[in-house]
Amino acid sequence: MRDLAAAPRDGVPGRALSVCFAVGLAVVLCAQPAAGGEAEWKRLYEQADLHFQRGNFEQAELFAREALQEAVASFGENHRATELSLGKAAFVLRLRGKYDEALGLAERAVKVSTRLYGATDPQTALALQNQAEILFAQKKYGAAEQLHRRALAIFQKRYGEKNFQTATSLHNVGTMLLAQDKYLEAEKFLRRALAVKEQVLKPDHRSVAHTLNNLVIVLDAQNKTAEADKYRRRAEAFRQ
Repeated sequence: MRDLAAAPRDGVPGRALSVCFAVGLAVVLCAQPAAGGEAEWKRLYEQADLHFQRGNFEQAELFAREALQEAVASFGENHRATELSLGKAAFVLRLRGKYDEALGLAERAVKVSTRLYGATDPQTALALQNQAEILFAQKKYGAAEQLHRRALAIFQKRYGEKNFQTATSLHNVGTMLLAQDKYLEAEKFLRRALAVKEQVLKPDHRSVAHTLNNLVIVLDAQNKTAEADKYRRRAEAFRQ
């Protein structure tokens, strides 16, 4: 599963936080519904994905909207196709900077996932992460943190500590704490995330670099210069 991390600015000059929210996107891109008006929905959905992959976000938005309309008309609100379409449309709208509309769709996606799979299912956790990503873009760090904590609890219960989904959630909670200047608590979560990633991923995996980057920021903020330099050298090796 791909780690589609981004690095938006957090509003503080000189600080770019690496986030790992969209781990559920690979599920969203490949899953398919099973009945009804599937052919037309699938065509629109795949066109949205194709334009997204090409970086044509305006066209991706248009097809994502049409796919969502088709899903609701053909399958109703409480269907896997509608859930996927809500997630895709919210994701594309976030990239287009249409945060308020994206957030409304992401909230709907969480509700549909909860009805379909239950409040403690990993698919619901992925929907929570995607909603949190939009809140992060709006600089609503506290609200995003709470959603990431909910997702983390779900992944820990289902998969345990030594799992990439869990590690990503640890990273995301740490990132939200860092954005709120809660450095000591952020450090604890980021260290845990790094430890798990180093166990379950290859040493050169870019997700490791994302956590290293944020750990450097939080250590620098606490004047832990020597240790920050150690992780900085590792992070620079990734960039090279």
